[in-house]
Amino acid sequence: MTDMARQLLEELMNQYQGTSKDFRDPDVCKDHLVNFCPNLLFTNTKADLGSCELIHDDRLSTEYKSSSDYKRLGYEESFYNRLHNLLSDLDRKIRRAFERVSTEADDKVINPEKEENQESVILLEEKIKTILENIENAGEEGRVEEAKSLTDQLEKLKTELKAAQEKANTINPMFKNEKKLEVCDVCGAFLVPDDDTRRLDAHIEGKQHQGYLKIREALAEHKKTFERSARRTSNERKSTSGSRYQRSRSRERTSSRRRYSRSRSRERASSRRRYSRSRSKERSSSKSRNKYKERSRYRSRERYNR
Repeated sequence: MTDMARQLLEELMNQYQGTSKDFRDPDVCKDHLVNFCPNLLFTNTKADLGSCELIHDDRLSTEYKSSSDYKRLGYEESFYNRLHNLLSDLDRKIRRAFERVSTEADDKVINPEKEENQESVILLEEKIKTILENIENAGEEGRVEEAKSLTDQLEKLKTELKAAQEKANTINPMFKNEKKLEVCDVCGAFLVPDDDTRRLDAHIEGKQHQGYLKIREALAEHKKTFERSARRTSNERKSTSGSRYQRSRSRERTSSRRRYSRSRSRERASSRRRYSRSRSKERSSSKSRNKYKERSRYRSRERYNR
């Protein structure tokens, strides 16, 4: 069944199933309620996640997002955790692919007999040097036949040397026309540099590339939303903390004024009581002195009358 036929059948079935369905039902795809179902992104690709047999109904998604349970049932957390796990696995594959294409082919792979051929070149060069010395000595001593024979050997050795040098510098045909591959940092596919632009466009517009691009964009947007929410919460906490501090300072000042007022009132009351007692004592003492004077005058008059 083609993707288009499956999608049409799903839409037709949703018209009848969705009318009696609630977004909380277990056979409703919760990823689709939040944003999209990852299983539908990679159908018939190398990254195929398998078919999702749950219901994907846009009407249920709209109902969920307008309900009082929106973002309270843990659907978002489950959805973004799943996207994060998918990208984590993909990014590990991409890192391994980058390491693979960035590592140059080993000399033993490019030319497995290079060391052996280089040794042959060195030995042949030493033999040629020795024969040249022998030819020179034979010519000086008049040994013409020996010099001719050594010359023939020299030509053979030169031919062998040339062949050995070519072998030492020969590149494995598998690597002769090799083009270094590149890795797509979105979906991990291998790309050939300087390839036909139509192939590159086809790759970018392909289902696998677009699917992983959609996942990356969804996670990036979720991260931005989370960071904005965190900053807003932090600012609210700072504002609340500042308000609490102001209220605390206000209460402290009010309490301090009350304590001072009560202290002043007690001091004034105590001062008035002390003053009142002092005045009372003074009046009492004055009355006593007056009585004493009256008694003294009365006694004096009595003694005088006698």
